Amino acid sequence: MNSAAALRLPMRAPIFSLVVMVLTAAVVVVNAAAFSAIHALRWSALPYADAESLVDLRAQLTNFGMVIGLNTPLRETIVDDRSHFSGAIGYTETSENEHGRPWHVTRVTPNFNAFLGVIPVLGRPFGDADGKAGAAGVILLSDATWRSRYGADSAVIGRTIRFGEKSFEVIGVMPPGFAFPDTTSDAWLPHVESPAERAQAEQGNVGTLGVLARRMPGVSTAEAEIALEAIFERDPALSGMRASAGLKARVVPWRDRLAGEHERALVLFQLAAFLLLAVVISNLSSLELDRLIARIREFEIRRTLGATDSILRRELVLERLPAVVAGLALGLCLTPAALLAAVANDLLPTDLPQGTSFGWPAALVGAAVAACALLAPAVVSPSRRLHALNRAGIGGLGRRRSTLLVAQITLTTALLGTTALLLQSAVRIVSVDPGFDPDGVVLTNVDPAGVTLGDRLFDPIDTARYRPLVERIREDVATLPGVDRVAVASAPPFTGSEAVSTVRGPSGDRDLQARQREVGIGYFEALGIPLLAGRDFAAGDPEGTQAVIVDEVYRDRYLGGVDPLSQYVEFPKGDGSYSRARIVGVARTVRHHALDESADLATLYTLQSAPQPTFWLAARTRGNPRDLAEVIRRRVLESDPDATIVASVALTDRVAKTLQNRQTLLGAIGTFAVATLTLSMLGLATVLGFAARRRTGEIGMRMALGATPSRVRNLVLRQGAALVGVGLALGLVTGLALARLLADRLFGVAFTDGTSWSTTLCVVAGIALLACWWPAHRAALVDPVVALRRD
Repeated sequence: MNSAAALRLPMRAPIFSLVVMVLTAAVVVVNAAAFSAIHALRWSALPYADAESLVDLRAQLTNFGMVIGLNTPLRETIVDDRSHFSGAIGYTETSENEHGRPWHVTRVTPNFNAFLGVIPVLGRPFGDADGKAGAAGVILLSDATWRSRYGADSAVIGRTIRFGEKSFEVIGVMPPGFAFPDTTSDAWLPHVESPAERAQAEQGNVGTLGVLARRMPGVSTAEAEIALEAIFERDPALSGMRASAGLKARVVPWRDRLAGEHERALVLFQLAAFLLLAVVISNLSSLELDRLIARIREFEIRRTLGATDSILRRELVLERLPAVVAGLALGLCLTPAALLAAVANDLLPTDLPQGTSFGWPAALVGAAVAACALLAPAVVSPSRRLHALNRAGIGGLGRRRSTLLVAQITLTTALLGTTALLLQSAVRIVSVDPGFDPDGVVLTNVDPAGVTLGDRLFDPIDTARYRPLVERIREDVATLPGVDRVAVASAPPFTGSEAVSTVRGPSGDRDLQARQREVGIGYFEALGIPLLAGRDFAAGDPEGTQAVIVDEVYRDRYLGGVDPLSQYVEFPKGDGSYSRARIVGVARTVRHHALDESADLATLYTLQSAPQPTFWLAARTRGNPRDLAEVIRRRVLESDPDATIVASVALTDRVAKTLQNRQTLLGAIGTFAVATLTLSMLGLATVLGFAARRRTGEIGMRMALGATPSRVRNLVLRQGAALVGVGLALGLVTGLALARLLADRLFGVAFTDGTSWSTTLCVVAGIALLACWWPAHRAALVDPVVALRRD
């Protein structure tokens, strides 16, 4: 038989060819998408000069499990450390509004163009003068913004953009492909430090400034972290935070910072994809073996005519080739959609500056996977040992076929057990009491002064000026239909806002670190935070740090069983002295950033009817909070047309976003587990059916000698049960090793959890025995006379 004839043979077995094509396409798309995503995170070039030397610098409060930004004085000290760093830039991100059109803007220190080695393709970069207080407002546009909003008009240079009361002149357009810190930035403004930010730094606070530095040649990430730690130790203003909060340096390569937790999830996704590939190859090999056994007579005749085993093997590969190539093409065509699905489900970051797209990594991995699907079944050789292979092993299965089935059950058990652990973890985490009731709550971040633009320096005396405006906005929103309660706050839960202050407790002999939240009257009702003792703030209470509500963590950790309503908290006044605030209530401890966070940091609430420079509106509503979020945004702008609405979202969406990565990982591994379970059980039923048919003569002889149908059925069931038992045992060992990689992604459940693994073993065993029952039932229906004649 020539090669052309071999290529035409798939038409004689269309069902087999279709199965090969579909299975090949499935494993190509999942493996190509997974590897493309990992390649984007780990190896795709970043759009900056000497990008691999860039590191993200942060401050870690080890006692409270928090990572926060730095301040401008610390960034300036880092720039001066020429032995470890060749430069550093600072940045903060914010949202702005231009006549109802949202902008995502990043404020950067003016040296960021030179530092990143990227200059505008139109106009000029930022200069040193652009970052000075009082300088004219200027802005750089991203290439995407320039094209989508200004039609790629080169005359955009010199145009004016207004955010609230402030105007900004467009001085440049950044090149295509540039993104910083990620692709969500529409434009960049100079970062201008306010006097309040400088004063906070001098009082011992760290800050909210993201700092990106470049390591000097030969300086490792670990050495850079030691250098930053030394900077912290030399700063006397940080001594309090080092002692009470466990302040430590945290230096992470910029690429790792962009990847976040996604890389671990994608590696597990890729591992699951490889396991699915192994199951598919096992099924294809098993099907190929069945086809070979059915063609034993054909091979014997062709050997008589001079065909060698190598010729026969080559022709078998050619027979599979059209179906595998078709599967490869289909899989690669579906890979871009799979990448989009990974982004949509938060398995892959949506805003990577290096981008994520279909390219040569997907094509290369797809070709490798297709090659495995094409060549791996070739190990099942059409050699003269095929007769022995058919008879060897467990009753008609053959050792090789038995091994393939055990491998499938092993992988199925491992993936299904891992899914059970993730599912149990997800159930436990969503059952956590967050300390508040998020249902029906809309959070709206309002900037009435325009300070988020970086052009206006907020002065504390402005609080009195803006207090009537804040109160008018709150009252106007409270009149909306469907709104039951509205309160203001500086940092509601799950907004990403954070403020940590140094205070003193009753002992007065040491500083304590605690979250500080400025809230208005009605805040606890609006958020559904129960008060466990005392009372809420009320009209007539003094604003500021004269009355305070503490949470359970503060009460249990610092008051030692004493009645909290008889105690006080001391707040620093800035001149070295402290003012006393009487404790008027105790509130439930709130999860601020994640449902699985540890409650290590106490929270203090003080009364402030107009938190500044920006504030949040917390509105409890009766209707759909997603619909009311836009209604509230419009009402705020009606009350203050010059205000900047940074965000207006449903609180439930904020909470759900923190769980999305876990849910995506659960969905991905769960999908693979179901796929491998389905393929394994189909393979088990099919192979046992073939084995039973090959033993038709033996079964007929047994029944002629008196064997009952039930004994024949049990014979086949025992044959399948032996394979299942070995596969379950190996699957448990393999699954524990896989689950250990997921240990830090589990909440409230150990990777060795007995309930999850015992349930998995029972499910796989039950479904596997059901898969065995049908071929066993068919075998029991054999007519012994017909069977003996056929044999």
